Amino acid sequence: MSKSMLRNDMKMRLSSLNQDSYLPYSTKIENRLLIEESVKNSSVIGLTISSFPEVNTEGVIKRLWELGKTVVVPKCTPIDRSMTFYKIDSYDQLETVYLQLMEPNPRLTVAVTPADIDLLIVPGIVYSKTGYRIGYGGGYYDRFMTNYAGQTLSIAFDFQVVDKVITEVFDIPVDKIITNKEIILCKQNREKEEKDEFSI
Repeated sequence: MSKSMLRNDMKMRLSSLNQDSYLPYSTKIENRLLIEESVKNSSVIGLTISSFPEVNTEGVIKRLWELGKTVVVPKCTPIDRSMTFYKIDSYDQLETVYLQLMEPNPRLTVAVTPADIDLLIVPGIVYSKTGYRIGYGGGYYDRFMTNYAGQTLSIAFDFQVVDKVITEVFDIPVDKIITNKEIILCKQNREKEEKDEFSI
């Protein structure tokens, strides 16, 4: 199945989520995420401001603040499809932009560099068990991650993870995926896959 077909199919599945499932699933993911060693050991954590039906990050952000973590969120520049992350201490520092997305207001926040971010929580629509992802088609994170050397993981509902997705040379996988049902060790899965291919 092509990337666009997988993306559209998953968008439909996500849109069918009701609040009775969405909120408990998001809470399970949040609880798993916050006990991760990579979260515990990181001072600066980058993630997006979610909108339904993405995994809810509002609770995650508030709990990260309670843990004394620095939270940085991206502002996108559509002209060149680049992203700059800004430190936020409050949702009052956000503004509504195109497509009703919430992003940091640069007049109220301070920008950080990729090197400042210890852990990047990478969004997507569809994921493979080896950590490759299909995003929303803008390529913002793929561009950003070419200059990012820190730790990566993703949070997703279990049905967003499939056995395999079509990859391209510029795709950069994440190291781990946390779902409402399990923690997928993508880096180890990639290493196993490469070893199996080499032994054929």
